[in-house]
Amino acid sequence: MGFYNTMIKYAAGIVSALYRIQVVGAENIPLDTEDNGLPGFMLCSNHIGNLDPVVIGAAVRIKIYWMAKDSLFRIPGIAQLIRAFGAYPVNRSSGDVGAIKRTIEQLRSNRSIGIFPQGHRRPGVDPRTTEVRHGIGMIAFRSGCDVLPVCVETRSRKLRPFTKTTIIIGKRIPFAELALTEGSTESYRRATDFIFDRICSLSEQYRSTEQ
Repeated sequence: MGFYNTMIKYAAGIVSALYRIQVVGAENIPLDTEDNGLPGFMLCSNHIGNLDPVVIGAAVRIKIYWMAKDSLFRIPGIAQLIRAFGAYPVNRSSGDVGAIKRTIEQLRSNRSIGIFPQGHRRPGVDPRTTEVRHGIGMIAFRSGCDVLPVCVETRSRKLRPFTKTTIIIGKRIPFAELALTEGSTESYRRATDFIFDRICSLSEQYRSTEQ
């Protein structure tokens, strides 16, 4: 935790300035679960750029362990940066069972996990028009965790330096609201769609006030 706290102290300010980060809904940011011995939660967000974990981490400034595609860990510079902000690799093309088990174990150990329901980056488009992967419903069911919906917004819906980036933090979704009473594919789909609808609503509400 010491290294991460150091990174947040020194790097978050730089990232915030570089991406002109504005936080909306800061009152919804939970306490750090690992430091305070609280149950872990899933932070779920739309996905517009490779550095989404970094800008979200700079905005919330609490420890989030990010599930990120394994190819990013082969890019010098980016690999070190996302690892510093709590990322770990997942092979999305092979249905990485090991990464899913690791995620569930970490949630059960009071660590909070960041996941992108869309799976891949979807820059420049309305998130509501994109497909999502329903694995987060299964992870929520097996861990019994709450979910924190977050939306990354820029005018172009692309992540670029020196362009205002707004991180919108929604209200925490209690596990009971996900209605995950059984471990079925259909219930996982419903829960994931429910979560992603909250994320899309954050985007729509924000854009309606910015027009």
